[in-house]
Amino acid sequence: MKRLLTTALFTGMTLASVGPVLAMDKTLSGLDVKVDLSAYADNNVLKYWPTLEADLATAIASKVTLDDAADAPRIAVEINKVAIDGDTILPDTGEFNQLEGTVSTFEGLNDAVAVNADSLENPDKQIGSYALQMTAVTGDAPAPEGWVTIEPSQDDFYAALVDAYATTVVERLDD
Repeated sequence: MKRLLTTALFTGMTLASVGPVLAMDKTLSGLDVKVDLSAYADNNVLKYWPTLEADLATAIASKVTLDDAADAPRIAVEINKVAIDGDTILPDTGEFNQLEGTVSTFEGLNDAVAVNADSLENPDKQIGSYALQMTAVTGDAPAPEGWVTIEPSQDDFYAALVDAYATTVVERLDD
């Protein structure tokens, strides 16, 4: 697990450095992020990560320009599984290495689209949807000579996975 956490930390630090570059490349007219883990009655994810929904929304928003007046797509992201090696019951440390969900893209706001003020979901024109499954894995290679390895906290690990998920959502906007 130590190697997994180290890899996640390095990945998160690398992705964080490219985040500001991505921010101005993509524009969204709306963003809706939900965490619905109801398919897994015994999950304990929100006990450890009660702000997952807000954290993922913030991470995605930091990588795009949000302009509700733009003729740009809107996205709805729903996380429906958080697990450690497939198990939705997280250990006492709260560690996880899998995030699964769905990303749906909707036609942007314009005169032909009516949007309910309580929801960004637009029943008129969904233009795409895909499942997004992310897992943190490591190789068996030791750290390069001269590198110092650190043991990241569970917060570092969490931030790396949330940021990587957000980055992938933004990268796939043009798909």
